Order: sequence, then structure tokens, then C-alpha cells
Amino acid sequence: MFYLAFLLMWYLFVGTVFLFLSVPIILGSSAVFLVLYMRAYLLASGRALGVLAPGGAVPIPPPSVSGPGEPAYVHYLSGPVGRDLMQVARLSWPEMQAQAKRARSWLKVRFFDYGMSNYRRAVGLVLGAGLVAGSLLTATTMSLVVFGELVVWALLFVLAKGVLYTLRWTDTGMSLIRGVRLSCPSCHHRVVYPAYECPGCGVRHRDVRPGRYGLLRRVCACGHRMPTLILLGSHRMTAYCPHAACGAPMAEGAGTAREIVLPLLGATTAGKTRMMLALATALVDTRPLPGLTATPADEHTRGRLTQLQESLRTKGDTDKTLASDAMRAISFNLDGGRVRRLVHVYDPPGERLNDSARLHELRFMRMADTLILVVDPLAIPLVWESLDAAAQARYRQYRSSRPPDFIFSQVLQNIEQMGVQPRKKALAVAVTKSDLTHGLPVCAGLGESSDDVRAWLNDRAGMDNMVRAIDQAFGEVRYFHTTSRFTAAGAADRNVRDLLLWTLGRYGVNR
Repeated sequence: MFYLAFLLMWYLFVGTVFLFLSVPIILGSSAVFLVLYMRAYLLASGRALGVLAPGGAVPIPPPSVSGPGEPAYVHYLSGPVGRDLMQVARLSWPEMQAQAKRARSWLKVRFFDYGMSNYRRAVGLVLGAGLVAGSLLTATTMSLVVFGELVVWALLFVLAKGVLYTLRWTDTGMSLIRGVRLSCPSCHHRVVYPAYECPGCGVRHRDVRPGRYGLLRRVCACGHRMPTLILLGSHRMTAYCPHAACGAPMAEGAGTAREIVLPLLGATTAGKTRMMLALATALVDTRPLPGLTATPADEHTRGRLTQLQESLRTKGDTDKTLASDAMRAISFNLDGGRVRRLVHVYDPPGERLNDSARLHELRFMRMADTLILVVDPLAIPLVWESLDAAAQARYRQYRSSRPPDFIFSQVLQNIEQMGVQPRKKALAVAVTKSDLTHGLPVCAGLGESSDDVRAWLNDRAGMDNMVRAIDQAFGEVRYFHTTSRFTAAGAADRNVRDLLLWTLGRYGVNR
């Protein structure tokens, strides 16, 4: 009886001690198992991210140079981070399962093998409970970790989107404040943002703005880092028209200065091309304003000016404007310190101005605030009829095909059909060929001031209807009497220089 009582007391004592000790054992073992599981997770994460072992990371897919996407690497938050998280899950789950299997094997061998005492089995049960508790704790912790990763990813993604649109709006806002609006000198469409050629490999990127491929910089398929904004220096790269049907090179530094669009309007042989060359010479060589420098803004302009100068030197005149030449402007970058402008001068063929259907193709007319009407005095019927037969035979090759009032009416009618309000625009009327008409009786009294030229057109040349229509249609009009011939020193006529100064002054380029 005493022995049974002793055993009962002993088991009660041992059970009580075991119960007291089992709680810290379970907590301690669960903490140990949690640490082992987390170690397995961190090791798998290191392999998945390529930190501990390069073979475990997901290879970065190379960008497609010819595919529909951009030839650049996707920004980490826009895709690769999700791919890495999936790889972490793929590698960590088997690793944690293997860790749990090792723990079960250890318990079985150490505490539940054949012939083990009941005390040892009891300890094994407590440790097993710790394993279960550690597994549950690990599952909870991992759920929180995964949830936290997703939350951080989402927050960073939203933050990146906010930065993205802030950068875009800042860049666009700065352009709007400075009055910068882009247009393609070839297709004449408005351009929101140019496409750019990678300086490293020459591959063209259709849209380099902050987005899926980068915020401040994007990485080209060749590895070259490209700025994403004009504010960050994207204008230093070669720009192209982003419209799929065009893709022509744009002016150097496009997007950094306000544009000045100057269309030259006149009939065939009116002298538009010579006027364009004279304006270019006055702009680049003469420097019409102190401190103002002008340089050709693209290879097309440099080549076109060289071609015109060579033709003038060898033939004494410029070649007839071809449709392919006329569709692209000659462009110049003006730099006057704080004043910078990009000038586009268009020389449309006279045949296009004769045809209303083809006139609608000249979309640059919508973008011009100042138009230049080139008036050939020899094409004015009253002037031509005042010449004798010998003079007409001598001047016939220099006479344009259509009278200036017809060209003006065509232009006015079509720009109004385009939705343009001429009252908000200015017109420079340039009566050309003063070197040919000098000394003609009908041109007597034709002075150089705007009032003198207007009075001559209205009173002596019989162009009173055209003058009246010009005054009624346009908000500001200025008349000039010019010649496109150059001085012996190669300088442009001073009246051409005055025309240029008046035009530039309307765009804030003045003394």
C-alpha cells in the first residue's frame, strides 16, 4: 500500500514538473524551429535573387529590338520584382518542406525509436508539440512576410507611378510655360514627344518618357543608359518623328525652344526659293541682331543650303522647288543668350498653292503665326501690260505663272477651311525682284517703307482688291520691297534683313 502511494506521489510530482517544464520547452523548440524555417527561407531567397548562388536567379529576358515593345529593359518594379517573388516562393517552399522533414526525422530517431523509455517519448511529444507550434508560427510569420512584401511592392509601385506622372507633368508643364510646342518638319504633324535613337547602338526608342522602362533613366538593349526627359538631357540624343507613317529626323535640340514656323507663299517662279536662301543667309551669316547666332538644325538644312548655294554659283539661279524638297522645312537654331528659338522655313511649290485639294496637305499653315506672301511684280497684269514687247521678251523667263491676287485668294480660302483664323495671324507681303523692276516707269515711286509699298500695290499696280482683302483678313500686315540678289560681299539685301527682324520680333526675338 505504501509503495503504491509512493508511486502515485512520484508520478504526480514528475507530471507536475513535466507540465511546468513543457511550456518553456514547447516555446523554445517552436522558436528554434521558426529560426530554422526562416533560415531556410532566407537561403532560398538568396539563391532566388542570385545573391548566394548565381544559378538560382531567374534570367533577365533580353529586350526585343524588333518586337512591338520598346528595345529596353523593363523597370524592376514593372515586372521583374514579381518574377523574383515567384522564384523566391518556388525555391523556399521545397527548402522549408525539407527542413520540416529533417526535424521530424530527428525527433523520430532521438525520441521515438524502438526501445526508448517513456520519459524520452514524453520529451519527444513535447518537442513534437513545439514542432507543430513552430510550424504554425512559421506559417503565420510567412503569411505576414508575403503580405508585407506585396504591400511594399504595391506602395513602391504607386510611389513610382506618382513620381512617373509628376516627372511627365513637370516636363510638359515647363514646355507649356516656355511656349514650346513640337512639330515634325517633314510630316507637319504635332509631336507630343519625339522618338530617340540610342547613342550606344543606334536603335530607335519610340517613347523614352518615364514609364514601364524607367523613371529617370532607361537601359537600352545594348546596355546604354538613356535619359527619359528633356529636363534630364534627352534632347542631346538624335530625335525622330514618332508617327509611324513618317519617322523622319527632327531638328537638333527639338523640344528645348519655341518654334517659329515661316511659310513662303507665292506662285511658281515668284522667287520663294531665292527668298528662302536670302533669309537663311541673313540669319546665319549676317547675324541680324547683336549676340544672336543661328546654326542649321539638321543635316537636311545643311545639305539643302549647300545645294542652293552651289546652284546659284554655277547656274546663276536656284533650281525649281521639287515636291520632295518642299515638304520638309529648312530649320535653324537661334541662340541669343536667354532667348532661344527653333525656326522652320517652308518653301511649298507654287503648283500646290494653285490646287485647293493639294493645299490642304500643307498642315504647317495651321502652326504658323506669321505668313510671308512673295509677290512677283512682273506677274501683276497691269505691270506686265505696261512693258513693251522687247521688255516682255526679256523678262518672260523671270515671270511667275500666276498673279499674286489669285495665290492670295487660294491661300486665304484654304486656311480658313482648315479652321485657321487669319485675324489672329500676321502677314508679311514681300514685293520681290526690285533688281529687275528698278527703272521701270510703272514702278516709279515704289519706295521701301511699308506704307510706300502698300500704296504702290493699291494705287499703281491695280492690286487694290488684294490689299483690301489682306487688310480685312489679317490682324497685322507689313509690306516690304526686296530683292533676293546678294551683295558683292555675299550679304543679303537689307530689306530682307528688315523682313527677318520684323518676323522674329513678333516671336520675342528683338533688341
